[in-house]
Amino acid sequence: MRQLLTASIVLLATLATAQTKQAGARSSDQRRLEFTIKGLSKDTIYLAGYYGNKLLYNDTAVADAKGKVVFAKPRGYKAGVYAVVIPGPRYFEFLVNEPVVQMSSDTLDLGGALTVQKSPENQVFLDYIRFLNDKRKEADAMGKQRDAAEDPIRKAELKEKLLGYDRMIRAYQEDIVAKHPGTLVAAIVRMSVPPEEQKILKADGSLDSSATYYSYRTHYWDNTDLTDERIIRTPVFQNKFEEYIGKVVPQIPDTINKCADELIQRMDAEHNDELWRFGVHNVTYKYETSDIMGMDAVFVHMAQTYYCPKPGGKSRAFWMTDEKLDKLCERARKQAPLVIGAQAKNIILPDTSEQKWQDMYRLPQEYVLVIFWDPHCGHCKKELPHIYTAYRDTLRPMGIEVYAVAKATDSTLMADWKKFIVENGLDWVNAGLTWHVYTEAKQNASKYIPKYTTIESLNYADAWDIYSTPRFFLLDGDRKIVGKQLSPAQVADLVSTLRARKAKDAAKGN
Repeated sequence: MRQLLTASIVLLATLATAQTKQAGARSSDQRRLEFTIKGLSKDTIYLAGYYGNKLLYNDTAVADAKGKVVFAKPRGYKAGVYAVVIPGPRYFEFLVNEPVVQMSSDTLDLGGALTVQKSPENQVFLDYIRFLNDKRKEADAMGKQRDAAEDPIRKAELKEKLLGYDRMIRAYQEDIVAKHPGTLVAAIVRMSVPPEEQKILKADGSLDSSATYYSYRTHYWDNTDLTDERIIRTPVFQNKFEEYIGKVVPQIPDTINKCADELIQRMDAEHNDELWRFGVHNVTYKYETSDIMGMDAVFVHMAQTYYCPKPGGKSRAFWMTDEKLDKLCERARKQAPLVIGAQAKNIILPDTSEQKWQDMYRLPQEYVLVIFWDPHCGHCKKELPHIYTAYRDTLRPMGIEVYAVAKATDSTLMADWKKFIVENGLDWVNAGLTWHVYTEAKQNASKYIPKYTTIESLNYADAWDIYSTPRFFLLDGDRKIVGKQLSPAQVADLVSTLRARKAKDAAKGN
């Protein structure tokens, strides 16, 4: 609940990015929300509603001369946590789940003067929030006493009293859940209660940390009804969702994919399409925009599983326009062959003489760092000399080769490519889509394919999704992708780690 109490308000102009398909307002969404706030008169008041942990504009109304404001738009308001926002801006939160909500307050003390005239759920909610605030203030004060205490006995007493506060809060929460089944307030309070942590012991009595962790992960959602669509309009749910996907689940693509699929399946797409969409979208977006190496594999999995239809089939992403869906699926198609662990497509391109064809797969070194660059790319020209120094001093002695692929498709690029190589002494493997090969291949590709090269090599920018330069890929002995966009130091560290792991596995095999 801490996030619910302290979340900063984010007032956006529209719910378009958050809303799902609607066939019209349901009768259960028809509600009347009345508030009388002393100190207001003819002011414009906003109603904001949570979608996940973001607070978004939902409606506006003008207070009368006595500070009374009514929200009752025809299409209604879906159940969830909302906020009344007054000039300042300042706001207080309340629950929408009943046909009528009547509350009052005072601009001099918006939260402290808040009272409920009609709405049993909001009375329970308000009492709960105030109970939490009071107990936390008391616990914070006692925590300072404990930290300052020098007597071990006194410190232990204060520690036990603090645990007593936790038990008191837990008992209060359990009482709300027991006495108000089916209500939104009970769902929110129940979600706020973490699962019981069961410490599992080994036969010798020591803690089995692995089994304890798996038990915690298995029971993480015990207190959340993942078929209740109301929860997506509460910040508690998204905070739990993000903690689970981003922290509880190990950040390993295969594990994330497995846990995400299991969680989304529990959201029951057939009966809870909005909640299901929330789960699919949030996992996809998190890893589509991640800058952590390897997480694009999660994006590809999500795209191929939930967005991109099989031939002749229909996409499950009912909220996406055809145009956006096509772009997402095209991006996933290009990234799929480039995820960590994928077999890299071979590259066979000529060197600067255009006489010798450099076959990446035939390089004798176990590890190969593939660099894609452009002789007219300022950042490339700045970075490559530094990378070469690291190659000469560290990578080459480690048995790591560099296969540098340049764009040299016209006479100027070709000349500048050769000049840059000579000026910087780049004696690693240099290859490029050269001027004459490029020009002639456009006229008659069969002149080079399959005698010298492949269609993927001539179209390397598409095959390797080179939308900007420089790009870096580290390949292992099987020419599988093991790293991307790594610095030379990171390349050296990763190769050392992989070799050590390989030696360890070999030792186990013996």
